[in-house]
Amino acid sequence: MRNAIFPLIPALLLVLVAASCAAWDTFLVLTTDYTTYGGATAVDRADPWSADIDVATVNSDAVGRWHDGLYYVVNRGAANIQILDPAQGFATVDQFSVGLGRNPQDIAFAPDGSAYVTCYDEAVFLRIDPADGTILDSWSTAAFADADGLPETAQMLAVGGSLYVACQRLDRNGWWAPAGGSRLLVFDMFARDWVDLDPGTPEIDGIPLAGQNPYTQLAKVPDEPALLVGTVGNWTVADAGLERIDLATRQPAGLAVSESELGGEVLDVAVLVGNRGWCIVSDGAFVTHLKTFTTAGGDVETVASAGGYDFETLAWDGADLIYLCDRTLGAAGLRVFDAWTAEELTSAPVALGRPPYMCVLPRESGATAVEAATPVPARLRAPWPNPANPRVNLAFAAAPGARVRLDVCDVRGRRLRTVHPRADAAGEGLFVFDGLDDAGRPLCSGSYRAVIDGRVSRSFALVR
Repeated sequence: MRNAIFPLIPALLLVLVAASCAAWDTFLVLTTDYTTYGGATAVDRADPWSADIDVATVNSDAVGRWHDGLYYVVNRGAANIQILDPAQGFATVDQFSVGLGRNPQDIAFAPDGSAYVTCYDEAVFLRIDPADGTILDSWSTAAFADADGLPETAQMLAVGGSLYVACQRLDRNGWWAPAGGSRLLVFDMFARDWVDLDPGTPEIDGIPLAGQNPYTQLAKVPDEPALLVGTVGNWTVADAGLERIDLATRQPAGLAVSESELGGEVLDVAVLVGNRGWCIVSDGAFVTHLKTFTTAGGDVETVASAGGYDFETLAWDGADLIYLCDRTLGAAGLRVFDAWTAEELTSAPVALGRPPYMCVLPRESGATAVEAATPVPARLRAPWPNPANPRVNLAFAAAPGARVRLDVCDVRGRRLRTVHPRADAAGEGLFVFDGLDDAGRPLCSGSYRAVIDGRVSRSFALVR
């Protein structure tokens, strides 16, 4: 029997590797008509960006994130999180509730393998097990609320061990106008507690925002200890813009680009290397425009204009392409632009079935980035081969001669093997994991996580 099965193992590994590679050749676009239900469409990353429509059904009001090879769809109105596996044809491999009525807004992933979820309709902040949705911890956010009792925590961005959380503070009894005191909350994912940036006051203070109502995704500025957040303030009033946050000091650094320069409220933003940025702006007549800008001094240029409030979100692929979700009636679809020349590369929008809402690219949104103020001394390379059978190389970089702690954990975070390898004189190290736990017992086939110094992790699979 052993001899009969053994020849099948290399073939199985080839199938798994091919499926994993294919998953990187596509990305997901969430589509919705906001009335019935939504869909998830897989789009090729190469020209002509062919679409496989409705590979999954999602809620009509959803946002998506990619992490560690899987797509996580936050079905906001349905109060659940749906996990899609591109290696299995975008099949829904799990779906779990985070509590009815909470209206989850975003999910962000921690270095220890857990995840955090913001809630809009309940003053609570959740830490969950992303494998099965088990709520591991929760924190009340009532102290950050305005008079209506809710702080409206929304978008998040993980940078190193810190999680930056948009706290809008909107007056639900006054047409959702800013109630004052909008901020970015800072959560320490290692200490698992909020960071008080002004210990001299009785409250826990976040980073104050001049613009009010942080509306866009939080965008890390490449190669700089800074991020940008688009604040809209009061709609149709030029009182906000793209606000810069200094991550080294955790202090506001003023408006990088004002609404007056942008020509309206910013709806979404992406920041490229070299101070170049892209954004979607809604003008005073609620007509949307795709624009470029520079973080150093404005220089706003209009790339494309819609006929109405039709440009929803945008995404940068991390290299040369900008994807625009265009919901124009009768001509909805995905439009692609050269990130550096602003030339449109699609002759017509790529049809996606329903109007597109959000592109979800297979790249981390910042969870592995390192803050200048809190550098991580050791870095873990991608495990190889992956999948392993059973040996896998766990390479790392650290201070020359430094000894590190290397843990192999299951998907729930339970430590199964701990070693303390040392980096060589060049700051490089390698541990060859043999698939055994600390007691010398072989681990079964499945997904595992290597964690270095309790901070940075990488996933790999065992196939026996």
